[in-house]
Amino acid sequence: MTRRIVFLDIDGTIIDHDGEIPDSTVRAIRGARANGHLVFLASGRTPTEVERRLVEIGFDGAILGAGAYAWTGELWGEGGWAIERLMSPEDAAEMIAGYRDVGADFILQGREDVWATRAGFDRLASSLEAEGRLSDATRTALLDHITVTEDPPVTGIAKSVFSSDDAGAYAAVRARLGERFHVITGTMPGLGTAGGEVSPSGVTKGSTLLLLLDRLGIAVADAIAIGDNNNDLEMLRAAGTGIAMGNATPDALAAADEETSSVDADGIWTAFARHGLV
Repeated sequence: MTRRIVFLDIDGTIIDHDGEIPDSTVRAIRGARANGHLVFLASGRTPTEVERRLVEIGFDGAILGAGAYAWTGELWGEGGWAIERLMSPEDAAEMIAGYRDVGADFILQGREDVWATRAGFDRLASSLEAEGRLSDATRTALLDHITVTEDPPVTGIAKSVFSSDDAGAYAAVRARLGERFHVITGTMPGLGTAGGEVSPSGVTKGSTLLLLLDRLGIAVADAIAIGDNNNDLEMLRAAGTGIAMGNATPDALAAADEETSSVDADGIWTAFARHGLV
């Protein structure tokens, strides 16, 4: 049996749209690891935003911050940070200036800390609540540790999330920052083109996946990536097999090699079984 490595997005892939983790997903992850395969998280979330209930499932490592960080080893036990790809202070300052120029609110994410404008924080909380995803676990991971400030730092920044009441915010941010940064849309629940994410140019889940495979000595052909959203596109394309959830965005479906069922219809289990991991 060939040992495979699997990279799993969190929101919309492991965690469903009600904020729950299907039992079949937990069984699939634990079963694959028991069969000798490696299972990694691969999320836009930064380390402090990884919920305890995810850690308790058991993973062999993680790509976090949409490619800014990679941890190898049991979360958060033996092991450590294998990769860290942060914005320069100059780029972070330019990004903040760009948001202010176009009138977008923002959340800046670092490895240990997160900073948000008041409106950015409130919009995130409201969008999670509107979708029914504001469970105690999610609130603790995503909201309780955010520092609300209009004067955030420019050091230690991995990526950011922006939001607005204006559906043209994504186009405005892309026009202002797109030549210098990696800008995507559609990641914050319910916002569509009124929000998105900005990362350093070239820093994606996919590029870090390739760096990590090289460090681990694992062939790209043996890597499987599963996701549902637009920050998964590079990962889905980079892995030997890219699998889109049945609830994935049209762009994610187009980037993937194949499709599984939705997050709340045993999508992870179905994909793992199809590829002989369980």
